[in-house]
Amino acid sequence: MKGSNMEIARHWVGGGTDNESLQPWESLKTFFSENDFHWQDIEDIVSQPDRIYIGDEFSPKRLPDMKDLKNQLKAADQKGLPVTLLTPVLTDGGIKAWGKLFDTFHQWDHAAEVVVNDLGVLLYLKQTFPGFSLSMGRLFNKGFKDPRLDTKNITPAAAAACLNDCSFQHANMRTLAKNLGIQRFEQDLFPHADLDPDALAMNGSDLDVSVYFPFGYVTTGRACITAGMNGRPGARFNFSAGCHAPCTTHRFKLSHPGSGPALLQNGNTIFYPYTASMLRHLLKTAETHGLRLVWQGGLA
Repeated sequence: MKGSNMEIARHWVGGGTDNESLQPWESLKTFFSENDFHWQDIEDIVSQPDRIYIGDEFSPKRLPDMKDLKNQLKAADQKGLPVTLLTPVLTDGGIKAWGKLFDTFHQWDHAAEVVVNDLGVLLYLKQTFPGFSLSMGRLFNKGFKDPRLDTKNITPAAAAACLNDCSFQHANMRTLAKNLGIQRFEQDLFPHADLDPDALAMNGSDLDVSVYFPFGYVTTGRACITAGMNGRPGARFNFSAGCHAPCTTHRFKLSHPGSGPALLQNGNTIFYPYTASMLRHLLKTAETHGLRLVWQGGLA
């Protein structure tokens, strides 16, 4: 059940609202049942969110158009829920192209929350819409995220310690965030890090913390293989043909030699599912330390 100190946010993927397709949910039910986790524990929590996330961290092609944005904001208003806008890395041209989206979101709420994942967007929003509440997205949080590593053979101890290291735990990153007016860190569970509740909750910092689940991301990039596969026969992986967002309907399970979790590719980004023990730890820590959990089950 949802703890009193826990805040739950739900990501409305693409142009959808809370009426997400049952397909992602059914696939996740199978995953959880295979990994000794009670699906009902998750469903009870995410069915009544405290906040809605819209937009996308990884690709500007998955940002909502104006029609989708207005529909999502209207739906959130009807539910009485605040909204957070996720933004990806954007070029100068991309910032200009999405200026109307930022302006419309600002008109809806001058103090709305926006997650930024590059300094260009961050500085643009601070200058143009100073009332926004800015969060530093998880693309800023660097660390070792390949879940395929066999940690049993990691030596010496100093090498193993690197697996627990991430940018957000460093004093210089926290100072930078404070100087830039950042109010929140957005992150995921690293696959090999020790599950230290105080470290996860950034104890000793005045920054709030959001943690995404049930996936973490391994890597992302501007060249999207999924979009490249949408070309003419015989012209696959043609990145100059534009993007028709095939990732909104097609996802891929990735196989690899050796042991390790199954990986999922959605568009230009590869994800790993949390284990049952990681999920149990996350839910417990969120309850005791007042974390915000961001459900992204619609990516499956």
